[in-house]
Amino acid sequence: MFDTGKLTIYALTASAEDGGMPKEVLTKKLTCFYGERTVGYTRMYQARGADSQIDKLVRIPFDIDAVPNDYVVLEDGNQYRIDATSEVIVESSKRAKELTLVRLEELYDIA
Repeated sequence: MFDTGKLTIYALTASAEDGGMPKEVLTKKLTCFYGERTVGYTRMYQARGADSQIDKLVRIPFDIDAVPNDYVVLEDGNQYRIDATSEVIVESSKRAKELTLVRLEELYDIA
């Protein structure tokens, strides 16, 4: 179920050196295993109707603290913003969380 690899969840925080200009950086919250999912036509159609896009859909353990507007970095270094989260039931009533991810065009520095 979570056999694709590891992802790291980050929060966006402001960081500034003494007397320097504030800069937004990604601050690590946690790392967990994930499973990549296929984006269905219904979900993709709904996203386009809302002038949104979905670049990736991943499933993580339910108890992981991931909320919309957190950020995800995969093992390949690609950065995504969490657009939505949803609870799903899998394998005889076990719960998991699905994250709808949107790829970032401008990458953040990682603290």
